[in-house]
Amino acid sequence: MTIQQAPQTSPGALLATEETTKRDRFANGHLIWDTIIELRNTERRINRRALADLTGLKPGIVDDHVERWIEKDQLRRAGNGELEVIEQFPATRPFSKTVLPSGLVRLEIGSDLLELTPKEARTIAREFAGHLHELAETDAANRAVVLCHELARELKEARQEIKALRTRASAAKAGPCPQLELPVSS
Repeated sequence: MTIQQAPQTSPGALLATEETTKRDRFANGHLIWDTIIELRNTERRINRRALADLTGLKPGIVDDHVERWIEKDQLRRAGNGELEVIEQFPATRPFSKTVLPSGLVRLEIGSDLLELTPKEARTIAREFAGHLHELAETDAANRAVVLCHELARELKEARQEIKALRTRASAAKAGPCPQLELPVSS
């Protein structure tokens, strides 16, 4: 006896089985957004085809919603038809850190207060150092990509100049060499 598993359903599978014309734009938007979030959370590629396949909606309907979210800075194009969710964070709260004479560290973030032992403060500092290191690596990688693109552009220009010079040189070998007219100063 074999047990068959039900095929994996996408978010909003019940909505996807309804007739498309009966669903309103609001429900379609929720269905598509839930699918985008599920794809992101499962580290799968987010693209037009996947969204249309998983939701059962026409690609044009998916495109309309995706464009709206791009305009609202909720999504961005990641190249090759891929999409990325732009994380939305709350406003930054004011914070302060105070080292008390007893060695305790008082960390205030907004209305929240933490009093940390020196060991807890060092542990948190090491954790944040990891985030700082990751940020520095990301920044360096971004700068390297920009530099790479600049160098590729310069290389392309140099190749075009070399090609033009070779064309002129081969034309000069074929016929008489035109003299450069230099201005004569009096």
